[in-house]
Amino acid sequence: MTTTPDRGRSDPRRVRSCVDCLAWGLLWRPRCPSCQDFAHRHPRGRCRTCHRELPVRDGVCRLCRKQATLIAKWQGHDYRNVDLTVAARTGHQLFFANMESFRGRTPSQPVPAAHPPVAPPARALLRPAWQPRAAPLMLCDPPRDCRQASSLTPPRDPALLELLLRHADALAERYGWQAITRGQVRYGLKILTGSHDVGEPIRTSSVHTLGSRRIPPRRVLEVLRAVDGLLVDDRPDALTVLIDTQFAGLPSPMRQELQTWIDVLRHGGPRRHARPETTVRTRLACIRPFLAQLATRYHSLRQVTPDDITQWLDDQPRPSDHLSALRDLFRVLKQQRMVFANHTSRIHRPRPNLPTPRPLPPHALHQIGQAASTDPVLRLVVALIGVHALRPQQVRLLLLADIDLPNHTVHIDGSPRALDAFTLDAITHYLAYRRSRWPHTSNPHLLVSSISTHDHAPVCGPWLSKLFHGLPTTATQLRQDRILDEARATGADPLHLAAMFGFAAETGLRYATAIAPELTTPQP
Repeated sequence: MTTTPDRGRSDPRRVRSCVDCLAWGLLWRPRCPSCQDFAHRHPRGRCRTCHRELPVRDGVCRLCRKQATLIAKWQGHDYRNVDLTVAARTGHQLFFANMESFRGRTPSQPVPAAHPPVAPPARALLRPAWQPRAAPLMLCDPPRDCRQASSLTPPRDPALLELLLRHADALAERYGWQAITRGQVRYGLKILTGSHDVGEPIRTSSVHTLGSRRIPPRRVLEVLRAVDGLLVDDRPDALTVLIDTQFAGLPSPMRQELQTWIDVLRHGGPRRHARPETTVRTRLACIRPFLAQLATRYHSLRQVTPDDITQWLDDQPRPSDHLSALRDLFRVLKQQRMVFANHTSRIHRPRPNLPTPRPLPPHALHQIGQAASTDPVLRLVVALIGVHALRPQQVRLLLLADIDLPNHTVHIDGSPRALDAFTLDAITHYLAYRRSRWPHTSNPHLLVSSISTHDHAPVCGPWLSKLFHGLPTTATQLRQDRILDEARATGADPLHLAAMFGFAAETGLRYATAIAPELTTPQP
């Protein structure tokens, strides 16, 4: 709750206590709205419970009636037969004003404003940009829940609202937002500026509460980030929460040693760069079973012996991956002088051979063709992967500028490649589908989704993988089948495969061996 400064004509409310029910809150008049309505409907008299001169009903004021109803609800009695004199024995339970008006109101019903909004002062509108002001003194700082707020509430800072609406219009024009998305973003900005005081930053958690009202929080956050110092990200880090949850059962010394290694992984060191979040998650998943087993016997990693590591690696299906994570852990702890020796330096495990690629059966290819004939997006992906053997990441990052329809070519990693009739027809049908569904999008990528159409980001990997749900194959298996087909047609030449599809000669030899196993057989 904030102590609201004097805003002049822009907001006549002030913090006060109701003269009848003593409820404390932000009020327009000496009486709260409920007591004001009670006074209009009932005459003034002397309450026979609290002996005050104020509007009464059946000889009892509104405050004493509320106390009697509260006691009856707590004791489970019937509301029609309550003891109206109970307040004389129990006293009064005070409450906040304007809380009853929100009961039973759905999110679609806006809260009516007690007074029409007053035009902001001309001086506030002449500010060229929003400047952070001194925040009001905070008595307590509860999280904002904007699910019941109304866009009809006048903004606390009209200049800020005007600035945010200009940024929203600029982003809508830049990214080609639809009219409904633009209207929802403006609606959310009015709610936020009407529920935050002047100079008060807006939390990310408050913006995410707008999702229940069909307001896109991601687009609202893009607008708020355009104003420096306005948005405060108070969401907990997902990786930190995962680490604290998974390793909560470790002893305190072992947990401290593990945290040292995690800090080096995530933030780097004097001679080491920070690792990507995917790498951190993978190595933590490899090392978690080992630490859980050690926690039952030891309290520190200094007690670990080489036999403990060797015996545990022998029971793992892929010991090389687990050994890599353990080697990194003990190397960092040895550099930080938290362990006496690195027991993994002389332990070696051979890397397992990569699985041999297998061609797809004819019925799987037939099922893929039937599914692609009715879906223009899947048809384009199948053409790029099944004909040109592009990796899924290359398909996601392919730009519209890389497609040259008049010359029937596509540029893959800077090198032109001729388009066959099937791929050219798939691209033409997809572009017509894209123009009809998202006519105003400015995303430069070839593939767009309902989320990426509002910005310039490529589609995500799970979105591309979801296209193959229900099919007997994946995008990677479809690419392998295309490479095997090329190897079968060219006599299993590994150098030709490496030059055509852009991978190393060892990878080309692996595909060629799948077609002609005698290539790796030693000759007499």
